[in-house]
Amino acid sequence: MLKPQDIYAVLGLQVLLRRQPAVTLAQLSAFLRLSGSETHAAMARLQACQLIAATAEARKPLNLNFLEFVEHGLRYVYPAEYGPPTRGLATAAAAVEGLGVTGPPLVWPLESGGAFGPALAPLYRSVPEACAADPTLHSGMAALDCLRVGRPREREAGMRTLRELFGVA
Repeated sequence: MLKPQDIYAVLGLQVLLRRQPAVTLAQLSAFLRLSGSETHAAMARLQACQLIAATAEARKPLNLNFLEFVEHGLRYVYPAEYGPPTRGLATAAAAVEGLGVTGPPLVWPLESGGAFGPALAPLYRSVPEACAADPTLHSGMAALDCLRVGRPREREAGMRTLRELFGVA
């Protein structure tokens, strides 16, 4: 059974693969701020669920499978959990290109964040810190949050961002 950090791991793997031809588990762990055992277990679950392909030499996301899952199932499997207004890192519509936010943005709680608004629990506890350090990862994770919490317009923008990241027209 998939865990929330597995979705995070696929996205992180794709971000790193856009920068280099192969990614080690140690590189992925450090990038996502996951332990080595968490990363290894995530890769095993993802392979079993056919969301990544793994050989002895490399792992790579199965782009169409992943995009189909997040578009149609993410909001049902990992529903949004909201909290009181807090300081944090903007997410969902506030962090996806092409969407304007008229009210306070949804934020992942993060003391060093530059936004203030209603809290949205991230898919995994290390998401805010890792996303604060990498704009591409931030954009992708915010797009996933659009799929979890957004109306049709935000969901379509989230899918557009993810299709671009995964190189699917």
